[in-house]
Amino acid sequence: MAEVTANERKGEIGLAQAVAAHAFGLALPDLQARNRKSDRARQLGMYLARMSLKLGLRETARGFGRNHRAVVQACQRIEDAREDPAFDRTVEWLEMLVRRAARGAA
Repeated sequence: MAEVTANERKGEIGLAQAVAAHAFGLALPDLQARNRKSDRARQLGMYLARMSLKLGLRETARGFGRNHRAVVQACQRIEDAREDPAFDRTVEWLEMLVRRAARGAA
């Protein structure tokens, strides 16, 4: 099995960020803003990186310019928000998109 390079992981982080930003109607640089919409999009991006791409806590944190505790909190918030069936369906669809895109890029 081939070892995954750091550049491939950066690409995967970028994929999760791009999907999350697009889902919230944001440009990629807007993920760094400090407002509710950007915060939720960034949390979703971290969640997608962890759950769909199986990236580690520290790797995800580095990719988003945060610490590992922020990633844990983001994942917990998205899991809590998935109690809403409509949001849950959206997240399921985004997870599928990210997995397919990552497979296609590999």
